[in-house]
Amino acid sequence: MRYYRYWAKANSTRLRPNNFPVRAWGYSNESQADAEHLALQRADMKISELQQRPADPEAYGYGLEALPEQLIEELSLNDQVIAIITRNNYGSLVLNAGNVLFADIDLPEPTLGFWGSMKTMFGNAPKESVNAPAINPALLENIQNLCADNPDFGLRLYKTKAGYRAAITHTLFDPDSKEANQLLERLGSDKLYVKLCERQSCFRARLTPKPWRIQMSSPPTRFPFQTPNHQQWFEEWVVKYEKASKDYSICTPVGEFGNPRIAENVELVLQVHDLYCCGDSPQLA
Repeated sequence: MRYYRYWAKANSTRLRPNNFPVRAWGYSNESQADAEHLALQRADMKISELQQRPADPEAYGYGLEALPEQLIEELSLNDQVIAIITRNNYGSLVLNAGNVLFADIDLPEPTLGFWGSMKTMFGNAPKESVNAPAINPALLENIQNLCADNPDFGLRLYKTKAGYRAAITHTLFDPDSKEANQLLERLGSDKLYVKLCERQSCFRARLTPKPWRIQMSSPPTRFPFQTPNHQQWFEEWVVKYEKASKDYSICTPVGEFGNPRIAENVELVLQVHDLYCCGDSPQLA
């Protein structure tokens, strides 16, 4: 699992031919000064690279060994960190699990048709019952086949705003392994999510709402903070965001399939996951 406690962003000491500086992230688990030093080094190194490849691979963090996210909490078992909670660039908390496989399974929006569109327009669209959500038939068949192929296989399924979230419960997985990638793909996970899990060497599950789903704007600034004022503005935003988030849940349990045994690490991670995600509110965000 790749993560860092200290982050910094720095401009290059040299200029590109167009006279624009290049910025780069630096990171460290030792000190803020080490992060700042690495940021300067990486910014200078990018000059020659970007002359041949103008697109910045770090625009969304994909060129980094880890995402520049604020570390909120470490979850440990037997003196070993097995998961961390971070806050992502749009302000949501994210669970990063070293070996507990989560799969996000997004489904296409249903076609409402003319009358369905009219009902939605006037606020009369039927609301989904999260108390007993129906399982997508193709997904259900896929899960049943997985369990039939491997008697040891165990899975917990959740309904989310845009589809489903699955957690594999019977064993742990190496995020860099071919086995994990194949399972994520078979469950229908987004390709970018699969790539991110492999590069980050962890599995990610969002714990709190996306701001735009709870009528909140994005944070006014991002971590790592350039000045104390930036940090203060961000923390003030977080207070408002957490207050607005209380009226929403992230997902609701659908059921458990296959082997009922839950691995020790999985049980601890899922306890934290469910505490954050599975609230009493019927509104999913």
